[in-house]
Amino acid sequence: MRLSIIMPVYNAGYYLEEAVESISNQTWNGEKEIIIVDDQSEDQSFATAQRLGDRVISVEHGGAAKARNVGLKMACGDYVLFLDADDVLSQDALDNLFTAMEDESNCVVVYGKAKDFISPELSSEQRMKLKARENGYGGVLPGCALIKKSVFDRNGYFDENLSSGETVDWMISLKETGAVVREINQVTLRRRLHMTNTGRLKREEEMKNYAAILRKRMSKE
Repeated sequence: MRLSIIMPVYNAGYYLEEAVESISNQTWNGEKEIIIVDDQSEDQSFATAQRLGDRVISVEHGGAAKARNVGLKMACGDYVLFLDADDVLSQDALDNLFTAMEDESNCVVVYGKAKDFISPELSSEQRMKLKARENGYGGVLPGCALIKKSVFDRNGYFDENLSSGETVDWMISLKETGAVVREINQVTLRRRLHMTNTGRLKREEEMKNYAAILRKRMSKE
């Protein structure tokens, strides 16, 4: 049993080392590989990735969906987890996710919860612009999900036409097949809030993508 952790990175070199450390510090001691896909970053991300990842590749800039798909094609694991380069895993994340997966033999995806934290390097003025949710919350967040890799062979990969929301689109398609998806109450992901979160910088574009996902679903009904 092997786990491939796939990390798309775009201009997140400042946070990348902490993300990788959160993988190394897991209480789960199974076999794992870290695949870092640099989406043609303009900062030091690729150089940092080369120092930290087990397998590292730089691709022509194409967005998170493309980077995740490239990582999937490189992955050797039976399971995959996608971790954004600016987020970190809770120390017992993999233990909790694998335990839940093994408890239900037909399960193909297990979701944990996320909890926000404000990145410590921000100024007081910047912190005032951000609102961290106090409690853990659910949702289709890449870093919360442990997924059997075989599911991608049956259900397909992420839609590269979407610049955001690709994981929501993929999960909706998976659930339509009747696949068993389980949610657990443990916080498995610490989600970093900072001034360059995609949701902050590309809010309008993100809303357009979710509208496109909704239209696609409605056209199938």
